[in-house]
Amino acid sequence: MQEIEKITKLFGVVGYPLGHSLSPLLHNWGFYKCDLQHTYFKWQIPHSDLGAFIVSMYTLPIHGASVTIPYKRTVIPYLDDITQEARDIGAVNTLYWENNELYGENTDWQGFLQPLINMGIEAQSALILGAGGAALSSIVGLQKLGVSEIFVAARKRHILHDLEARFGIKPVDWENKELYEADLLVNTTPFGMAGGEYQSLSPFDGSLKGFNHVYDLVYNPLQTKLIQQATTEHDCTVISGLHMFIYQALRQFQTWTGCVFPIEEAEAKLKQCL
Repeated sequence: MQEIEKITKLFGVVGYPLGHSLSPLLHNWGFYKCDLQHTYFKWQIPHSDLGAFIVSMYTLPIHGASVTIPYKRTVIPYLDDITQEARDIGAVNTLYWENNELYGENTDWQGFLQPLINMGIEAQSALILGAGGAALSSIVGLQKLGVSEIFVAARKRHILHDLEARFGIKPVDWENKELYEADLLVNTTPFGMAGGEYQSLSPFDGSLKGFNHVYDLVYNPLQTKLIQQATTEHDCTVISGLHMFIYQALRQFQTWTGCVFPIEEAEAKLKQCL
């Protein structure tokens, strides 16, 4: 058994439900490309069993895990510690071991930031649609990029006030978001996502004429209503959420294995499934 554990390490994604997750496909493919005899599972854990599952990580040969909705916040009290970025965001998406202690990291902000760096996009201002966990990761990423003016539009005013106090963003009422313009428009809402009630909708009803770049974190479908609008009606640079998904996973992969899977091949592999 000890020899097996040296070779085969267990990883997986923890959430509920998990029918939509592409993480097992990507990470298991990454293990194959890097010649690692590891395995990545789906762990669909009901909320009542989350604590027991984390306890089991201390006894089973689980070497790391991804954390997704709805546990990115609720898992934190069960951990030994979290990184500063995860503390700033208030959420984790990656579990890993360090000195026999279970740590929480957030690689979403890194995944969000890397496509902007790769494309050489420099923005002085940004308008973020939504105020959930993905929005917080976007705020941290944009601030690290040096974006000086960040507007956030959401329906819940009290959340906007909290973000204003924590990050210095400028709150925008959801009903007034079409009145604003910025270098970069970021959608962190589920508008346009396949299989849901928002699939046929765009999060932005107004003209995109005042924006230079549009970043939609939705990646299924690849051509969301917002991306279509940005490419057909205006000459905007567009970024699909698939790039964020791949880069946040790559950071997880590096944390667990020290290896890097090929990005372009990963993108082609995932596009076959969308």
